[in-house]
This record gives sequence, structure tokens and C-alpha cells, in this order.
Amino acid sequence: MAKPIKRVSLQSEIIRYIQSYIEEHDLKEGDRLPSQGQFIEMMQVSRTALREAVKTLEAEGIVEVLNGKGIYVGNRSRGSNAIESLIGFTREREALIEALEARRAMETELIVMVVRNATDQEMAELGEITEVLMKKVRVGEPDTEEDKQFHEKIYQMCHNSVYYAVLKVLDEYTDKLWQFPLDIEDPFKASMPYHETLYEALKERDIKKAQKINHKLLDCVYEDIAIAHR
Repeated sequence: MAKPIKRVSLQSEIIRYIQSYIEEHDLKEGDRLPSQGQFIEMMQVSRTALREAVKTLEAEGIVEVLNGKGIYVGNRSRGSNAIESLIGFTREREALIEALEARRAMETELIVMVVRNATDQEMAELGEITEVLMKKVRVGEPDTEEDKQFHEKIYQMCHNSVYYAVLKVLDEYTDKLWQFPLDIEDPFKASMPYHETLYEALKERDIKKAQKINHKLLDCVYEDIAIAHR
């Protein structure tokens, strides 16, 4: 998933660069900005990356592109608030993706510990949570609490207090994943079926299978975050 992460970060940096250029040069609405070629040379980015960022800025009214004439400063009163909102949105997306990267790495080892350390009773309790979760998923009822319970239970089942504490800190950092982040409508539904198959793999004590399923679950979350847009 490295490609979308790079694309998001680069667009954010280009947006910040252009906004800083406008502010540092005290440009007003209607003032001309450097050409695309000049910006490319100044920032050392590709034409495609610059074009994507400029399109975003233009949609927010921060700049105006006149065919054959160049790039001009848009409405500053609108643009000031818009750029702050836009950068905040982009930073939130980047933070969520970085947190998911950390979660993927940690949960790969977590699964090893769960398979080796979890008791049969704990597996049965995870099964009960999974059953309630999947019933809600299938009938379209809110499933946020059960989703959180599912992952919390797995964290507990590793029987490593330090690892659990670190995972809880990361979990708090990514709490927005359960709060409709980035204004995504009905997010992460594609990941839900993998909860049931992940439980089955853990119950079978199959480390490689469980890790593979967990990667697929997180891939679905990555996809929703990476393609989110205002």
C-alpha cells in the first residue's frame, strides 16, 4: 500500500508549499503565481503530482487556472479557511494511514502470541462476540461496539501486558476509525466478513492463515482511507 501513502503525502506537501508561497510573497487575489514549469523546478516534483494539487486548490477557490495564461491567486478570504480545512483533512488521512501501518506490523506478531497463549475459554468468548457482530452486519444494524469488542478481546488474548498496553495506546490514537473518519459514508464494510474468518483461523490455531486474513481485513480499511476525498 506504499503508493497511495506517497501520493497523499506529496499532494499535502505541494498544497502547503503553494499556500506558503502566496503568504510569503503577500500575493493578493488576481496576482499571478509561478508557472507550472517553474513550480516543478522549485519543488522538484512531477507534472502529474503538481497538476493534482493545483486541481484541488482550484476546486477550493484558492487558486484560479486560466488556460494559456497561467495560475492566479483566487479569493483569499475563502482560500484561507479552505486551505486550513483541506490540509487538516489531508493530515488526518495521513495520520490514519500511518497508524494502520503500525497496527499491521504489531498485529502480525500479536496473532502469533494469541494463537500460542489464548485459552479455549477465551476463544469461546471471542466466538460469542463474533457471532453477535456478524448478526448485526448481516441485517445492517450498527456494529461499532461489537467491532471494538472484537479487537479488544484479541488484544487481551495475547497475554502480554506490555504488548497489550502499547496496542491500547495505538487503539486510542486510531479511535477515529470507529467514528466515520474523513466523512466517509458507511466506511469499512468490506472488512467486516474478514472478522468471522479471522476468528475461525484463530480458533484453528493457524498462525499463517490468521495473519493472511488480518492483512486482508486491514487492506480493506487502507483502501477506504486512501481513496477518501472531500
